Amino acid sequence: MAAPSPKVSVVVPVFNPGADFDDCIRSLLGQSMPAKELELIFVDDGSTDGTGARLDALAAERAHVRVEHIPNSGWPGRPRNLGLEMARGDYVHFVDNDDWLDPEGLARVHAAAVADRADIVVGKVVGHGGKRVPRALFRRNLHGVGFRRAPELLGMLTPHKLFRRAFLEEHGLRFPEGVRRLEDHPFVVEAYLLAERISVVADHPVYHWVTRDPRDSASRQRLDPVSYFDNVREVLDLVERRTRPGPFRDRLLTHWYRGKALKRVGGGAFLRRDPDHQRALNAAVRALVLERFGEALEAQLPFNVRVRSRLLRDGAFEPLRELAAFEDQLRARVHTRRLKGDGRHLYVRLTGRLDGLDAPLVFRREGDRVLWQPPEALRGALPPERLDVTGELEAAAVQVHLRRPDDGAEYLIPGWSRLRLEAGEEPGELRAMVDATAWVTPTTAAGGAPLQAGECELYATVEVAGFSRGRRVKHRREPLVLTALPPARIVAGRPPPPPPPTLRRRMTRRVPRPVRRTLGAAAGAVRRRPGRGPRGPRAAARAGPPRA
Repeated sequence: MAAPSPKVSVVVPVFNPGADFDDCIRSLLGQSMPAKELELIFVDDGSTDGTGARLDALAAERAHVRVEHIPNSGWPGRPRNLGLEMARGDYVHFVDNDDWLDPEGLARVHAAAVADRADIVVGKVVGHGGKRVPRALFRRNLHGVGFRRAPELLGMLTPHKLFRRAFLEEHGLRFPEGVRRLEDHPFVVEAYLLAERISVVADHPVYHWVTRDPRDSASRQRLDPVSYFDNVREVLDLVERRTRPGPFRDRLLTHWYRGKALKRVGGGAFLRRDPDHQRALNAAVRALVLERFGEALEAQLPFNVRVRSRLLRDGAFEPLRELAAFEDQLRARVHTRRLKGDGRHLYVRLTGRLDGLDAPLVFRREGDRVLWQPPEALRGALPPERLDVTGELEAAAVQVHLRRPDDGAEYLIPGWSRLRLEAGEEPGELRAMVDATAWVTPTTAAGGAPLQAGECELYATVEVAGFSRGRRVKHRREPLVLTALPPARIVAGRPPPPPPPTLRRRMTRRVPRPVRRTLGAAAGAVRRRPGRGPRGPRAAARAGPPRA
């Protein structure tokens, strides 16, 4: 009798993984899902550091481990495809060899896939070592939604997800092979567009995404502008082939317009490249923008990125560098004004603003309009109509999120923001101040689930006219720590530790029981407000003195 097929096949492309591989293997072998329901497929892409022999030894010890060796292909596409062809599970989950999974990760995404009849399940991703994860995607669980109803899915186009294997086979979905950038985008985007039901597990960490040493990662090598943007064009071709002209297609195209084109010529990352590389990158991005992104898409961009787009289209390279320098020197300033809570909820009221190390973020009024006042070096390149931020300021906000230091998981918490303009240091200058209130409810704060007991750190991101920066929230000049306590309580700070049990027992034994009763009744009368409830002074008078 043939053995039943596994529920989940995990495919791991491997190439000279180094010490980080220990965490990956340990997490896969330590899954709460029984080993008989899993198969772990490691495809060794021509490793030269002894990894192949290590994997063979592991497969000899573990019946659910399978290993395949191939000549080095130079990129993860080929080993992922081979692992997919080997897979026998109902679902396939892709894992990179320097990342790791939460012990309950596979069980949780598999349960969501079965319950929601989902083609794809995105498990909560936790970034480590500087990996940035879109928090909005994991604001709450999603159950069997279509791609059109969940545009936030665009924020996570890595392949580290659970896919229904029959769905992949039905549509012949495979990764592009060979040495190329963005090899995961065509695979994931086409899967999103074809999937009928997509779920998101946001209330528990699933996938831990680790930054690798740049010297060891092919994707971190110096970016070749020509080949990189040729790969971007291939993704854009796919989007246009699979969608019709209209708002949905424009929303998809704007994602790459902002994140893969304009992002490359802004901020500190652009400035840290050598001048020749900056110019080559600027030329390649400008060619792509003029070729593939119409000016109408600029209306969907935030103000600061829209300014960047106009400078790029105008061929204003030096002003574009000045804008990048201005963005890079901005810093968030956040101070708490009040903490209030009853244990079941905690309200945090704070004020945030964006300051500059060299040039502040300031505005000025012209009639009923508000204009950005750029640094002196930019003023000649930006006519007044491009500085109008009146409508943009309405979206100014302070987003607050919790971070658990034990595992790095982050959770957005709900709140509201309100902008006010204050007089700046110079005549006519206006500074943007954002007042915000956020509330933490321990029963739902973890993406809709209860917070685990323990400490949480509080972070805030201040965004004004698209300019944004984040920082750790402080209270009275000290980093603000929140503590979740069972059952379902939240307090600010670290609560004092209880006295040692032995001391409590010793104190209880030394006080005679009649005296303890008398002292306890007296303490209760002092703690409670007079006349409130059955144990107020009037009730105590009616009941007479406590009995010894």
